[in-house]
Amino acid sequence: MSIGNTRRATTLLSLIPNDVTASTKTGSAVDLQDLEGDMECILDAEAGGGSVTYAVKLTESDTSGGSYTDVASGAFTTTAADTASVQKLTVNTDEMKRFIKVVVTVAGGSGTGAVSVSALGQPKYG
Repeated sequence: MSIGNTRRATTLLSLIPNDVTASTKTGSAVDLQDLEGDMECILDAEAGGGSVTYAVKLTESDTSGGSYTDVASGAFTTTAADTASVQKLTVNTDEMKRFIKVVVTVAGGSGTGAVSVSALGQPKYG
């Protein structure tokens, strides 16, 4: 099901709440069991200052406390140093494991910047 089908309800997920990030950060586990089809993930990162870059990716697991591995094609483009970035990434929840987490890896300097990752998904029974 396409995210463009506006007759269905859309679920908003906060994968990484907006927060100042100075070091690598992992979001909480998010259960995808009640979603289907495409999910749009949105990265919003301010310029990190101090030559900071952000590498942001989705990871997945069969259980919330299990071992997480990278989602295929689930990484945003690493942000340029000292540059704000807004990006969109589309993944198919039908092809993913039940739980996901977002990992933000901060590199390149000693500055900080605010980062958030949100997603719009389609409920199975909406």
